[in-house]
Amino acid sequence: MSSQNDAPRLLVFAEDAFWAERLGSLLLSLGQTGLLFAASSWEAGKCFCQGVPTIVFAAPECLPEPGACCWPQVLLLDTAPKEPPCHVQDWLARDSLNAEVLRRCLKSLREHFNPQSQSGEDALTGIANRQSFQAQLAKRLEQGDIGRLVLAYLDLDNFKQANSSLGQLGGDRLIRQVVSRLRASFGQNALLARIGSDEFAILLEAPDAQEGWLQAQAASAVQAIAEPFWIDGESLLLGCSLGLVQERGVAGPDLMFWHAHLAMQHAKAIKGCTFQIYDERVYSRAHSLADQEAELRLALRRDELELHYQPRLNLKTGKVVGLEALVRWRHPERGLLPPLEFIPLAEQTGLIVPLGYWVIARGLRDAGWLHACGLPSLHMAMNLSFRQFLDSQLLPTMQHLIAGSSVDASCLEFELTETAMMCRSDYVLQTMQTLSGMGAKFSLDDFGTGFSSFSHLANLPIAVLKVDKTFVTGMVDSPEQRQMVRVIINLAHSLGLEVVAEGVETSEELDMLRQFGCDQVQGFLISQALPLSELANFLIARDEHGLRQLRTVR
Repeated sequence: MSSQNDAPRLLVFAEDAFWAERLGSLLLSLGQTGLLFAASSWEAGKCFCQGVPTIVFAAPECLPEPGACCWPQVLLLDTAPKEPPCHVQDWLARDSLNAEVLRRCLKSLREHFNPQSQSGEDALTGIANRQSFQAQLAKRLEQGDIGRLVLAYLDLDNFKQANSSLGQLGGDRLIRQVVSRLRASFGQNALLARIGSDEFAILLEAPDAQEGWLQAQAASAVQAIAEPFWIDGESLLLGCSLGLVQERGVAGPDLMFWHAHLAMQHAKAIKGCTFQIYDERVYSRAHSLADQEAELRLALRRDELELHYQPRLNLKTGKVVGLEALVRWRHPERGLLPPLEFIPLAEQTGLIVPLGYWVIARGLRDAGWLHACGLPSLHMAMNLSFRQFLDSQLLPTMQHLIAGSSVDASCLEFELTETAMMCRSDYVLQTMQTLSGMGAKFSLDDFGTGFSSFSHLANLPIAVLKVDKTFVTGMVDSPEQRQMVRVIINLAHSLGLEVVAEGVETSEELDMLRQFGCDQVQGFLISQALPLSELANFLIARDEHGLRQLRTVR
């Protein structure tokens, strides 16, 4: 759109005020004002659609009847659908809506009002645009080209960064080079379309009885994009993710697009310049994952999660000085589930971010309750996922949670893994320094299972090093393991770090760790992870008994 005056009107039809407020704030962040109108129902606001180019955002209960609205429509949903909705051009999900998602949605839909789009051509490249491609795909399917049509969905992997560095003119030249290579790879008979700023669709016709043809076509296209591009005398590497689906007589154009998109996402998850061909097993797994994600999301809303706490014992004083917060899921049908049953799912789906904030909020609440019971302040250690660590809202959210708590930030200890600290080290350092400035401490979890770089530790604000359970368990019977644990403790102390040994289960392990100068221990010998009420009783009973036991062992 050339100007705001030329832009289509945006209408929101929803009973929930969230949608108008959220879309309005995102439009402001995109620098767009004065475009949004809201109504609680289609009947109440349909008059605004008369005569003026309009994009309609509607909740399911407010969606116009098919044929009642000639303008593009976007369905507003709580979560992403398992299949593409019918009779709408796009959809937005409450749990994944952000400025970038809205920008891309609007950019695609505004092609409806671009005179160039009426010709069916992409203005930059001259190939088909999305609307023209979809119309031709539907026509070919109606003609009965069943079993031979192949739809390919290609997404450029690093175009946004490349476009930022090259500038608009350089980015345009790059896109034209991509189109040239795709045309050379797929042939002149293929229908090629640009369906987004860095997304392309290709319609192919498979030859009869040529085994391996589709794989060869996909490999050729991926390799073509993987070769260096030359822009203004400089070389540039892009890469791509390619998904393909062959029509088998059961899918319409929308579902065919959806399947190709699923395959493309699968290729992108593998990383690298690669392709994936859709099959029903991939789709079934996607459904299963979506079901599991929905169940875990409901668990967060229904407060089915709870924290259990494993005490950490100071070997010099015999007192409990810290706790590690461990999340559990009290499933209504499967009972109490350990983290391994659902944390990998949370990591894969992105739910680890809201789950992580729930853990921090609940940990702060419980720490305040323990203090109110007259128990001494303890360090509260919580695992911080790397995905949460990279969340743009981490720092403001932490500030908000700490400000609303009765617990001093100095009691907080965030556990990061070695792998997390080795990635994006510049960003990691900056964020850790900011959180440290608030008073929080950091510990390095599972040391010895990752990169094991002490030189890297010296550059990060780490206060505590945790020796992995696998080293502790094997050291009684293995001289090599004992020597490794001793070396880790000595080197950590030379860097000014406290050492916590995990997984201590026998008195022999405890004695060895004390001899090696280990500072703290945790494990079943001390206590298993306890719910809050049992933890309070344990701490009260442990206070004097712990000192007595320590003297006896010595």
